[in-house]
Parts: sequence; structure tokens; C-alpha cells
Amino acid sequence: MQSWDTTDPNGKIDALDVLSPQVRMPMLEDCFGAGLKYSSKLAELIKHAVQENDDDRDDRADAEALEREKLNQWIKEADEIQEERRQFEILVGVQGKTGAGKTSLLNALLGFKDLLPPNDALVATAAICQVAYNYCDDPKKAFRAEISFRKHMEVKHELNKFFEDIKLRDQLLNGRGEFEDDDDDKEGLDNGDLGEVIERINATAEKIGPVWGYTLTELEGMSTQDLLTKSDPAVKLPSTTKKINSPDLATFAPAIKPYLDATTTSISGRAGRETRDMAVWPLIDHVKVYVKTDILRGGIVLVDLPGLGEIVESRAAVAKKFYDKLTVTIVVTPSVRAAGEKTAVDLMTENQEITMRMNGKLGDRGYCIVLSKADDGIDWETTARNQRRQDDIKMMGDLHKKILEETAAVRKLKTELQKPLGSLTKNNKISKEKKRILLNELRDKREKKRKHLKARNDLQRQKKEFHWSQIFTAVQFRSALLERDINRYLRGKHAVFMKNCPGADAPYCPPKIFPISVRAYWPLRRRIENAPDALQEEPMEGFPDEAYTGIPALKSWLYEATIPPRERHMKTLLHRLVGLYNNLQTWSDQECEKIKLHMTPEELQEKYLNPEYMILEKKLRTFGAVLSKDVADCNPLKNTNKALATCVEKCIDQVNNWIYKDPQGANPHAKLAYATFLAIIKAGGGCFFSRAKGQRIIYDWMDGLANTFRNQIVSQWVSYLHKRLPGLEAPARAEIDARWDHRVDAIIGILKKSFPRQREYLTTKISTLKSIKEEIKDSIGKALDDVAVNSSGLHNELAADLKDKWKTTFKRAAASKLKGKGSMKNRHQVLVKFVETKADKTYKDAVAKMKKAVTDEIDKIPKQLELIFLRGVEKLRHQVNLIMDNIVEYEKKQELRKQKIVLQESIKAMLYEWFSAWDGCTDDVPMSDAEDLEQKPGTRASWLKQSEIPTSFSLGALGEVNDGMDDDYEDQLIDTVLNSHAEEDKIKVKEEDFKEEDDDSD
Repeated sequence: MQSWDTTDPNGKIDALDVLSPQVRMPMLEDCFGAGLKYSSKLAELIKHAVQENDDDRDDRADAEALEREKLNQWIKEADEIQEERRQFEILVGVQGKTGAGKTSLLNALLGFKDLLPPNDALVATAAICQVAYNYCDDPKKAFRAEISFRKHMEVKHELNKFFEDIKLRDQLLNGRGEFEDDDDDKEGLDNGDLGEVIERINATAEKIGPVWGYTLTELEGMSTQDLLTKSDPAVKLPSTTKKINSPDLATFAPAIKPYLDATTTSISGRAGRETRDMAVWPLIDHVKVYVKTDILRGGIVLVDLPGLGEIVESRAAVAKKFYDKLTVTIVVTPSVRAAGEKTAVDLMTENQEITMRMNGKLGDRGYCIVLSKADDGIDWETTARNQRRQDDIKMMGDLHKKILEETAAVRKLKTELQKPLGSLTKNNKISKEKKRILLNELRDKREKKRKHLKARNDLQRQKKEFHWSQIFTAVQFRSALLERDINRYLRGKHAVFMKNCPGADAPYCPPKIFPISVRAYWPLRRRIENAPDALQEEPMEGFPDEAYTGIPALKSWLYEATIPPRERHMKTLLHRLVGLYNNLQTWSDQECEKIKLHMTPEELQEKYLNPEYMILEKKLRTFGAVLSKDVADCNPLKNTNKALATCVEKCIDQVNNWIYKDPQGANPHAKLAYATFLAIIKAGGGCFFSRAKGQRIIYDWMDGLANTFRNQIVSQWVSYLHKRLPGLEAPARAEIDARWDHRVDAIIGILKKSFPRQREYLTTKISTLKSIKEEIKDSIGKALDDVAVNSSGLHNELAADLKDKWKTTFKRAAASKLKGKGSMKNRHQVLVKFVETKADKTYKDAVAKMKKAVTDEIDKIPKQLELIFLRGVEKLRHQVNLIMDNIVEYEKKQELRKQKIVLQESIKAMLYEWFSAWDGCTDDVPMSDAEDLEQKPGTRASWLKQSEIPTSFSLGALGEVNDGMDDDYEDQLIDTVLNSHAEEDKIKVKEEDFKEEDDDSD
């Protein structure tokens, strides 16, 4: 096992690496939190001291004595670390169709039931919404939101297209449209062309109406200028950002609601002009909400996205931007819907799938599938019959029958108890013997009643547990079937991918699938929290504990899936915080005996240390050249000739099939409606949404061409950028360790030889100087990551580049001179002719641009490494200067050190607290038992209560059944009667005993 210096903060942090990520991460988070806390407190302390110095004196010598420049630099870096922490984001997309339960799931993950309004209206109202951690500590801004509205030109373009479609519809209805002479698709004129145009008009009118308040009939006589008048309140919204701040959820949720659904809100015009109520969702680009909740700590940002098949045109570009940047994707589909549909993963388009594959995010940590509403449509008896569990159905019937029998017995005894009870309460003139008989009868029947009540309670508890367990079994059974079907479908798709992608050797990696019930989650959550003000709901049958709802398991998976990027970012900042800690620790040292030396720092550097710095820089540059060459060898596009040749062949087939609706579907020869075909051509072959006959279909010819090439190179892309390139980091770290440590040892040796009285002090600074290399290694790791991340974004631009190459051809194909008889065929032939003659050059040019962009990313590495090394050596120089300040006492500062000493004492006290906090985060780790270590209670991840959904059922605390009849008025009356007669008997016994005593005395 590697040994660490645990007196050094970096040593303590690195020692955690032996632990599992799930155990290590909460401790790192605590260390990170402590570092941020104390660096912030120290920054305030230093600012205050520097400010006092500025106020008291204006002497340059004083500034030098306090070393203000060094302290200001320290504050600057501390502030930068805080800002980098706030800016760090890991986008987690939650996508699914309307009604899938995305928003309810998001609210459950966030822990606020009513934060985001569920979208029960049309999908077009669903604004893309991000939810990030709120770093603002102002109580008035506990909940924040930023609403970004669409650009003015974008809105104007959409309105222009709407009014153009109205004109086109009128031409078609009046028999003057260009489709009337097209004999290639005569049926398309009636069933497709006109319908396509009308569907587009209706869809846009449904967005215009809520904003401007006009019906489609009223809009037909208007224009874009009529809507976008300067006095209209809606005109002031585009190209702006609105901010909402609230102290609590009760005021925030209603305030944000109009910007996330179809709710209307009052908008005033410019300069106090007209004010009116309107729905603003058609004008919104996206919304970002900020809240304080555990799951978002560390940079996770949840993004509420529609299914790709449901994105409206006005938000397509925004949605695609988010899809390309997602680190993790959660695909949501209702359990009931998933059972009746082909598969839940239809929500993922081919383009999104290939993008995730090329970005290395199609594994079990890149996406998961949520089967929402797991409690919907559950009929356990049907499930039992399907599983041939007739005995279970019979058992439920037997339990019910026994409960009825016990209930009947209780009722009978209640009736029988009335006779002795009535005689004892109403008749005082009964004999002692008769009273004794009645009391015995009352006691006997009451005891029998209690036994029957207990038996009924036990049976009811058994029935409840059995019934709930049957519902649990039914949920599990359906979920297992869905999981099997989904994996079968995905495995088939993977097999097709392996067949069509040369060199692919990736094994099928099944995604994690979570059956989720949000509806069952909230009653249990509130019961656990024991919130006195919360509306108490009864737990849902079949879900006795939070773990059964699947929410804790999904939270745990999300936490673990995002560990790699969060840990890398956190460790990078932690190492920088250690650097700040070490700088101040050295600056505030006063233990060593000062040596009076009439030399400047520059002279000391020149005489003793500059040669060592130069050797270190040379060694690092030599290694940088080797590493740069290794990175260059990871270019995934070095050899694309074979892929290009295959693409040209496939491209011609693709273009020939552009006249068909779904060439790979069940009816491959069904032709596109001519209006759809022409609309795609006018869109330049880019993304087009067809709504013909009420169906929503996305056509993107350019994505199809781009995917053909991406399929050919995906194997080498993943191999080079996501396997070979990351593999360079570990050897690079080892090389930096060797070069850096050797040179630091040399520097310390020189200083010890030059200042023998300070040998002990200099020995304590070895770990401080060596720890600087951690920042260098982190920066190298980030530089390698950036090559992969930035290159991954480039393959997404291939479709846009191809579209640019096709631009002129699509203009020719859309030319008005081609209308008339045979126009669909003629337009298609323009496209076919181009691909037959120019496909090779088109692909080569687009791929060459992509190849150059990837090469440019790789070519940044040498300069980046040079800067990383220079920055590291400069930090080494700075740290050595601080050490020298503690060794050498300069004459010009002799009279000006008092203020510095006061500040040093204050800083040392806080540094001790800082190290103690770090020590407390890691000292409880028994390294020998690291694998068995459970999560520490009280850490930031303590909200991760259950990592798996239970596979067996137990009612737990909910197993108690309150009968409600065992403490009724009758029982109270019986107790009163029995107690009163028992008391009478005691009194009589005492009287008799007293009488006997009197007789004896006589």
C-alpha cells in the first residue's frame, strides 16, 4: 500500500483514494466545504487588515513590510476558487413525453413537492427548465429564477412563416397552388399537402393566441407588423431576462408558474402603456431555477427536457444544445404506457443515441430509464392469475372470510353483553348470588370479546401485509417484464450497431431501470420528516417505506453516476486550497531564528535557486514534448479514407430514399406528402417537424448523412478519445512526481547547505513544496479531458457543415420554376444528381473541416502544457520566497514588522482551525478496513438512504392495525361497572372484618 504523509493536507486527501467512491466522496465534500469556509474567513481577515493599513498609513515601506501584494494575490486566488465552484455544472437531462411524470419526478428528487408545476396542457407549453444549486445566502433570495426570453428576430421569423403559410393554404384551397399539377402525389394533395400546411398554421396559432389574444380567424387578416407594434406589452419581452427572487416556496412557486406552464400573468407595456393578462410561454427560450437542496450540491444541474419527438420548432435549437452537453440522461416513461408501447427508449432518437455513444455516455453510468407511475393500473389478482398463483388469491379470500367470522363473533358478544350489563346498571334490587352470576357472566363474555378482537386484529394485520405484499409483487413483476422487454430491444439495437460500425467491439451494457412511484413517495417523506404543518396523507398500499418508491435508489444512482466529474473538479480545487493553506502557513511562520543578510531576494534567487528552476523547467518541457506527441497519436480522424468510401455509397441510397416517409419502416415505399417534401427542401434538409394527420414526425436529412459517417468512425473515436487518451493521465502523473520531487529535494538540499541552522525548519517545508505538483497534475488531467470534451462537440457540427455544402443545391431544388407537373420528381432529381456527382467531395470537405477542428484541439496541448509548467514553477518560486522571508531578515524591514506579526498570529490561529477541520473529515478512516467502511453519519451524502429498491417485502412500522372497536363506550361502561362492584366488595369485606374485630373484643 502506498504511504502518505498525513501531516500534510494533500497526504490526507490522497489517503482517501483507497476507499470506495461512495465512501470517499462524502469525506472529500466535507474537506472541500471546510476549505471553502476557512479560505473565505481568512480572506475577510486579510482584507480587513490590509484596509486598516491603507487607512493608517500611505507609506510604500509599510506596504512592503506587510507584503500587501502577496496577500492580495492570495485573496484573488481564494475568490477564483469560490467562483469556479459556483460556475461548475454537470447537466443531467430528464426527458420524456407529455404526461410521463418528468416534473413530478424532478420535484421528488429536489425535495419540494410544489416547486415546478406539472404540465398537463399541450407539450408546446413546456419550457426547457434547469434547476441548479442556489449559492446565494441572502434569505430574501432563498429561491431564485432567471427567465430568458427568445430573441426578437426569432419570434419575428416564426410570425412571418405563419402568415406565409396562411397565404399558401389559401392558394391551395383556391386551386392556385403549385401542387395542383403535380401528378407524382395526387393523393398527397388532399391527404398530405393541405393537411400539412393547416397543421402548421394551427400549431402556430395555438402559440400566438395565448400571447396576443387573437383567434385564427382574426389572425388571417393581420400581419407580423400588426402583432409586433411598439405599444404592445408582449414586444418588450423578447431578447430580455427576467429575475424572480423569493424568501420561501409559498411565494416563489406561484410567481414562477406562469413562466413554466400556460398560466396567464399581467404584463405592462413600455413606459406604463397598455397592461394586459397573457400567457408568456411561447416567448420563453428557457428558465433557470436556483434552490438549496442536497442533490444539487457539487454542481449537478437537473434539466427538464421534452422527448426529442416532442420538441417544438421554436425550442429545437435550445433543446439540442442541452442534449449535446448532458453528462447523464434520465429517460422517463410511464409504466402503463411502457407496457403498451414498443419500448421506452423510443424517446431517444438515432442522432441522440450516436451522440451519446461517441461521447462515451451510453453506458450504465451515462443514462438510466425511469418507469414512472409504478403504482398506476396495478391489479394484483390479475398478476397472480397470470403467474398461476391461485393459492395466493385463495389465501386472501380465506383471510377475509376469517375476519368476517371474527367480526360476527364480536358483534354477537356485544349483543350478549347487553343483558348482564343492563341488569347490573339498572337494577339495584338483585340478590348477591344473582349479582355474582351476572358479574361472572360479564367478565367471561368481555374476555371472549377481547380474544375475538385480538384474533381479528391479527388477521387484519396479516391481510394488510399479505395484500400490500401482493401489490409489491405485482409492481415488481410488471417492472421485471418491462425491464426484460427494454433490454431485449436495446440489445437488438446494439447488435445492429455492431454490424454497421466497423471495428466496434463494445459489449452490450444494460442501463439501470428504476420503477418509481412519486405519488407513494410524498406521504412517506412527510411522515419521516414529521412536519407538523404538512398535510398528513395515508401511505399508499404496497409502499410501506421510502425505499419501495424507488426515489432513494434513483438519487443514489445519480449521486454515483456523477462522481467522476465531481471528484475530479473537487480534487482540483482542493489541491489549490491546500496551496493557499501552505502559502499562508509559510508566510505566518515565526519559529525560525532570523539571519541578518545584506542581500536582496533577487540576489538570493540568482545565487542559489535560479539554476534549479531552469533545470526543472527543462525537464518538464522535455516531458511535455513526449506527452504532446502521445496526445497527437490519439487523433481519431487520422485515417478516414475507408469510412468516406462507405459513406459515399450509403449517401446515394439515402438521398434516393428521401421521397419516402420511412424507408426502414414497415411500409418502406409510402411516399412523403409533397408539402412535407417541399418544406424539408426549403429547410435546407435540416430539422423539420411534420404534423400531417395529427402525427408528429421529425425529418432531418442532414443528420442522417452525418450519422452515416459517425457510425463508420464511432469505434475508433471511442477507442482513441475515451480510452487511449484518458490512459495517458496516470503515466503523466507519475512522470511529474519523479521530476518534481527530485528537483524539490535538490532545492531543499541547497538551502540546508547554505543555511545549516535552518535544517530542521527546511525539512518541514519539503511536503509544502512537493504538494504544488498536485495542481500541475490536475491541470494536465483537465487539458486531456478538454481535448475529448471539445472534440466530442465537433462531431455534432458535421450535420451543419454538410448542410452548408448542400445549401446551393437545395435552393435549386426549391426554385419556383420547377413547380407544375412532375415537380416532386424534378426537385428530387436535382438532389440525386448532386449526390451522384458531388457526394465524394462534399463528404471529404465536411470531414476535412471536422478533422482540422479536432487537430486544432490536439495542437493546443503543447502551449497548454508550457503554461501549466510555467505556472507551477512560478508557484514554486513564490513558495520558496516565502520560506526565504522566514530565514532572512532584511534591514529595511526591521522597524516595520509589528503589524505583520499581529496579522501572522491571527492567521496562525485560523489555520489551526482549518487543519483541524480537515483532520476531522479524514481521521476516522481505518485504512485497513476501508472496503467495509460504511458512510459516516452527518456527511453531505447522508441523504442517500437506500441505494437499491427492496426485493422482499416488509410492512415494518406500518404493520400495526388499530381495530377501533376495542376501546368503545361499551367497554368503558363494563370497566366502570366491574370496578364499582369490585370496590363495593372491598368495602363490605372491610366492614365485615371490622365487625369481627368488634365481636372479638367484646
